[in-house]
Amino acid sequence: MLARPPEGFLTLRPPVPTFPYMTKRMMTIEAPTAERVVRTPAFSSPQVFVLAVIDGDDSRAAHRIVRTDTWIGRGPEADFVLEDEGVSKLHCRIRVDGGMCSLSDPGSTNGTRLNGRPVRPDVIQRLRHLDEIEVGDQRLLFLSGRFKPRPQKL
Repeated sequence: MLARPPEGFLTLRPPVPTFPYMTKRMMTIEAPTAERVVRTPAFSSPQVFVLAVIDGDDSRAAHRIVRTDTWIGRGPEADFVLEDEGVSKLHCRIRVDGGMCSLSDPGSTNGTRLNGRPVRPDVIQRLRHLDEIEVGDQRLLFLSGRFKPRPQKL
């Protein structure tokens, strides 16, 4: 049997691994069997990032960004494929870092424009909600928002 530490001494518990934005409610959920379940948040949670085509061949297309690096281009290796001859095979990249997204152009033939201004090759531009990205003849709208879980029914 372990003896109690003398009065005035602190006892330390081993740290519990958590994500900095997790609340106590997200970390543990009471299961019917009374076991504790640890939930892992979705990618970029609580942020959600979406690219929507607002002007181009398919103006109803939308793409949710679910990777750290998302490539926009015409080729099959791109994550968001645009059927446009003015778009390079790997035209530009969107990178997610925490709750922030950035846009970079590796030197595409026709270039990329952000809110009407050209993006210089290999210069990283921060993306904000409702930014317009022009790639070839396509205009994309960048949407970002916070994910709010639905209230649970009792």
